[in-house]
Amino acid sequence: MGALWVIVRRLDPLSAWVWSLSMLLCPPLATLLYWFTAQPSSAAATEPRRSSDTRLQRLIHSECGSAVSRQNALRPLHNADQTFCALIRDLQRARSEILIQYYILGCDRLGRAVARLLMRRARAGVRVCVLYDAIGSYSLPRRELERLRQSGIQIRAWGRLRFPLLRPQLNCRNHRKIVVVDGHIAYIGGINIATRYVDGGRHGFWRDEHLRIEGDVATHLHELFRSDWLSAGGEELLPLPEQKQSRPSNPSHPLQIIHSAEGPTRHALSRAIIEAICSARHNVRISTPYLLPPPALLEAICIAARSGVEVELLIPARSDVRIAGLAAEAFIRYCVRHGVKIYRYRNGFLHSKLITIDESVAIVGSANLDYRSLCYNLEASVAIYSPALVREYNSRFYTDLALSEPVSRLQRPIISRLLAEGLARLLAPLL
Repeated sequence: MGALWVIVRRLDPLSAWVWSLSMLLCPPLATLLYWFTAQPSSAAATEPRRSSDTRLQRLIHSECGSAVSRQNALRPLHNADQTFCALIRDLQRARSEILIQYYILGCDRLGRAVARLLMRRARAGVRVCVLYDAIGSYSLPRRELERLRQSGIQIRAWGRLRFPLLRPQLNCRNHRKIVVVDGHIAYIGGINIATRYVDGGRHGFWRDEHLRIEGDVATHLHELFRSDWLSAGGEELLPLPEQKQSRPSNPSHPLQIIHSAEGPTRHALSRAIIEAICSARHNVRISTPYLLPPPALLEAICIAARSGVEVELLIPARSDVRIAGLAAEAFIRYCVRHGVKIYRYRNGFLHSKLITIDESVAIVGSANLDYRSLCYNLEASVAIYSPALVREYNSRFYTDLALSEPVSRLQRPIISRLLAEGLARLLAPLL
């Protein structure tokens, strides 16, 4: 029955053959894996299309319902020190509402400092809502959660595990990092609340990117938080009477939110990245901590390189997830053979999730270039259409490149390592 279900549901013939044979050879294990990685059916987006300047903008609007917003002031935040300095300042100034959503909400030195600040704001009458992923923040102690609740903070866990009633979407996690303050200031990017983002831990310096946005885009992120909050069992967040929208004094940055979720927007990020790469005329620059791209994205990267576009890809010299680093080696060799220039970052651990296309588009957010981010997780990124900011990100990319070394030679590994890489690559959709 399982093999028949796969044949009916799977459009890709190769995928259908692999899953069908797996279920015939080892029915219990294959059925369990298929159950956990099953995707909910996706309906077509019903919101009407709007006229936009580019195919990429039209695609994002069609997939996510987010039109290009021009009333925004944007500040790039390079690394955790800049991010937390700005974030803590805005949290201290909050007057009506703080919405916080993180995959990892640590209970370390930084996490406790942020928690104390949130408790003070809650006692001062600010509505504080905290949403965290149940697996990403599994180490949060109950006593700490109770302290937050007693101070007046509303807190919910997204995707809580309830054995033995496991949902097919167990493999899908909420990987977003979103903060909205007073409805008009928002933060988004790749930095979680954990001390290692500041001091690096055993990996040394932790290189990452985040954004502070003031303006209309904050409203979209507010709605995204509200949707996740309701799905986690939170109460409806009614508008606060004292909360009023403020326009940035010098809005000049066109932005668009790209988000993926269960349902129609499941592959929105993957499709947007592929379209962005296909639109490149001169350069594609990518920073990612994990290089395990789905087939369509892998081919888009390689086709761009073979068509004469300079494709430069920056990855960490050493992954913080050993099996993911091992699985990435085969993808690295494939990309290099097709003309992609790959560099290994040596100045600590590269956690930055950044894509720039020529000097026209930059995509920054929470999504890695791997199956988990692009096929399963809930993610959120920003497409930036400001040439000045894209040039700034390109400058940062080349600063990182100066601290990296190129993958210049393709040495075929010994049989044992080749086998290990192959087996690890088979697990890429689950890493």
